[in-house]
Amino acid sequence: MATQKKKTDRRLPARKTRIRRKIYNEKHIFSFFLLICFLQSLFLGGLLYVLVSLHIPDIRNVANYQPSQATVLYDRYGRVVDRMFVENRTVIPLSAMSPHLPKAFVAAEDGRFFEHPGLDVVSVFRAAVNNFRKGGRGQGGSTITQQVAKSLLLSPEKTYVRKFKEAVLAWRIDRLLSKEEILYIYLNQIYLGEGAFGVEAAARTYFDKPASRLTLGECALLAGLPQAPSRYSLFNHLPRAVKRQKYVLNRMAADGYVSAGAAKNAYLAPVHLRKRQHVISSADNYYLQVVKKRARAVLGMPLQQAGAHIYSNLDSRMQVKAVGALRKGVRRSLERQKKSGRKGAIQPQGALVAIETASGRVRAVVGGIDFVKSPFDRATQARRPAGSTFKPFVYATALQKGWAPDSVIDDSPVSIRGEMENCGSRATIPENIMAGLT
Repeated sequence: MATQKKKTDRRLPARKTRIRRKIYNEKHIFSFFLLICFLQSLFLGGLLYVLVSLHIPDIRNVANYQPSQATVLYDRYGRVVDRMFVENRTVIPLSAMSPHLPKAFVAAEDGRFFEHPGLDVVSVFRAAVNNFRKGGRGQGGSTITQQVAKSLLLSPEKTYVRKFKEAVLAWRIDRLLSKEEILYIYLNQIYLGEGAFGVEAAARTYFDKPASRLTLGECALLAGLPQAPSRYSLFNHLPRAVKRQKYVLNRMAADGYVSAGAAKNAYLAPVHLRKRQHVISSADNYYLQVVKKRARAVLGMPLQQAGAHIYSNLDSRMQVKAVGALRKGVRRSLERQKKSGRKGAIQPQGALVAIETASGRVRAVVGGIDFVKSPFDRATQARRPAGSTFKPFVYATALQKGWAPDSVIDDSPVSIRGEMENCGSRATIPENIMAGLT
């Protein structure tokens, strides 16, 4: 019994020691987790403070994408005759673009666009290494999502703070929108040189066609522009742009968007550019000024901000002929004045309005021989005698009655006598009225 009691007494201190160690360990574990929570809160609080102090913009404006668009004016054939804009842009859905177009931009600008979460760490690391070697900031490694964030929400300066904001915004945008929605915004927002914003405006500026009709080679040319629109300008540096086109086509083939043969054929195809400037003839402006004035009254806002599509009754081919006819007639009038010996003959002006009699639609308006030198519209703004305005109706009635252009009309003086009402005496019409009748 004594031996057993001694053994029990020896076990008691050992058990108390284990309990104390357990309590000690639990306190350390609790303290460790408390420290972790404190550090995590400190980190999140610091991060929140940094984000607030950086004034990172709200990304809801990206989801509600409503950019400034051009107001487009068409003639009767659906051809564009004028564009009015703050930014030359026409927003179109992905379905209204050539199927090669989005693929060309993804291949050229962001090959892993459909894989990364708005940020491509591999591209950023590669750009950082290249910049370190060159000792500058030449490459940014920006994804398409980052370019959307920069274009819509940030200023263009090249600073590390702006890049950090751009990265945060790109990550948030990638979680807010689908990849197709981001690509839709990017392709309508990107600047592509020559004052063209978005692929639709660029397609019409460079190739005089909508984005839906672009060929593979033309898509690759446009996709090469975002890196440096002025350096790869299709008008100023076409050989350099074609070299960039080759790179884009090779990337498309490498990523499986097109076959190698299709890429080669697109590269070898000739490039057909439109004329650099689409200058509307000075005479056309008389017609367009009338249309614009009425459109502003209907819309109640400047046309540059309306983003409207205006369809007019202008017949562009008839307008050209009307301009030629008016200038020819004015030129002959001036020649007759000179032949008659008139000294100091003044340059005559003229006006012409062509109306389709079957529908009453105005097809051509010329308000002078040169809109630039004389923008006053004599067709719609000048005051004309009422008699001259009424003559076409009189002539039309006469022709309907069977009169011919060479019919002789007796215009000798006429005397009309009659009796005054409620009076038996005869009255004579005053001579001044008679003079007006002769």
